[in-house]
Amino acid sequence: MPVSVWRGLPSLLLLLASACGDGEISASAPSPTSSPASASVASLELAPRGQVLAEANRLSAQAAKDPGRAGAAASLQAARLRERMWRLEHREADALEALALYDEVAGRDSALACQAQVDAARLRGEAKNEPLVAYSGAYLARGKSDNAQCIARAELLIQALSAFRPGQSEIAALDREIQASRGSRAAAVGSAQDPQLASPAPVMPVVDPVASGPATISRVERYGAKDAARVVVFLTRPVLFEVGSLAGSPGQGPRLYVDVSGAFFSGPSEYKVGGVVQRVRLGKRQQGTRIVLDLDTTVYQHVFYLPEPFRLVIDVSLKPPKVATTAPKGPRKVRRIVLDPGHGGNDPGATGPVGLREKDVALDIAHRAAPLLARELGISTLLTRDADVYVPLDERVAKANAFGADVFVSIHCNASPHRKSHGIMTFVLDASKDAAAARIAARENKASAAAAAEFATMMSRVLDAGSVARSSHLADLLQRAAMASVSPDYSGVHDGGVRKAGFYVLAGARMPAVLFEASFISNPTEERRLDTGEYRQKMADAIVNAIRAYRDGI
Repeated sequence: MPVSVWRGLPSLLLLLASACGDGEISASAPSPTSSPASASVASLELAPRGQVLAEANRLSAQAAKDPGRAGAAASLQAARLRERMWRLEHREADALEALALYDEVAGRDSALACQAQVDAARLRGEAKNEPLVAYSGAYLARGKSDNAQCIARAELLIQALSAFRPGQSEIAALDREIQASRGSRAAAVGSAQDPQLASPAPVMPVVDPVASGPATISRVERYGAKDAARVVVFLTRPVLFEVGSLAGSPGQGPRLYVDVSGAFFSGPSEYKVGGVVQRVRLGKRQQGTRIVLDLDTTVYQHVFYLPEPFRLVIDVSLKPPKVATTAPKGPRKVRRIVLDPGHGGNDPGATGPVGLREKDVALDIAHRAAPLLARELGISTLLTRDADVYVPLDERVAKANAFGADVFVSIHCNASPHRKSHGIMTFVLDASKDAAAARIAARENKASAAAAAEFATMMSRVLDAGSVARSSHLADLLQRAAMASVSPDYSGVHDGGVRKAGFYVLAGARMPAVLFEASFISNPTEERRLDTGEYRQKMADAIVNAIRAYRDGI
């Protein structure tokens, strides 16, 4: 593996990795390590890559046909095959596939969940070079499990990573997630789980303990629709918060609440929303404020924060998050697309040397792509803005979620203080050590590079591997389509590849989401190209071709 903080850790980590298949599951169920699938894994440990992947795919297919315990065991073995290939060759795709399979096992089989969670925690931390991620995952696995042997494995990993223990606020958040998990299992009625309890636990921000004075809630923005809504609460500084829900009662629907510590308000105490959220209410508490969403029915929720300016984002939806699985084989259902022309109105975006504005180029590319998607692919397309108007970043993905989009593409032009910077890039939301990518995200976010990096790291802890894999696959198709579209007619176009960074506009997307930087408007040559209809049409064609390839299962 590459040189990293992991290299200096105890050899216990290597032992944990090599023994990832060990461990008894329960007294009443056979261990997958004694199964035929496990035997095939052992025999293929040193086999050629093609043979190993063929066996992993066979096990995945077997798992898809069997929703029971044997299918979960097959998925677990497929994940471990993928992980071994990653350890041998360090291909990111192998790690992503393994993580998606581990997450699937954790979600479908409680007896195997702890093993899958521990394996995923270790791999996720190593692949991202973030021991804190591994520590948090192992901590959750230990707290949620009742299996003594698996708890012991989680404890070994926690001890090996003791130097990377999170801060007290993050430990408290992990403890709340563990308590919610155990409480939801105990309170489950029949076979149906309240979807508000099935949502991911939020990651806490870093709060300065010596910050002077309380935080103030400066404003509340909301975007309501029939099936989804987003509420954004702006505060003057970072705060800790806790999420909970209250069941409905006769005459009153269910409620979702967020308790904000050390924050107070002086403005309106109630805001109408509409759709799935009737209204938002703010109430004073001894140590802060309770934010209550009055709902029409139970919902799936996701609460997270955005830095600079600090704000809490509360997303709710009637539809469950898409299950994290490996990329499906064959055609995909793509019926609705959201194209997001960046900037607009009083926000021109980047401006070229002779005055070309990013907002105008992005809107024109979207206007060229939308009719092609309808005419050639029969896909319904929504633009987040259809004219030169300003749409807040927080509202753009909210529109896509409410529309029920299958794909979200945000269209931009790149810029750099270095006029020679050039090329085409496509981005996905995930943690990254790429300083240049963080600077690009900071420009689009109108925040600092440090804030973009903090946000990307925070989101990487709640995004499942399947979501990242689907977005990365779409980004790869778009990047290749763009290069294929322009290279025959334009010389010297640099392939900037697919990058990862913390773009606010992609936050909370419930579908594969990418940000497309269609050349550097700050580069004189590329500004001239972007100022022509021919070049913009090629960018639009690339978007259409990428979505066609994604739909067709390429």
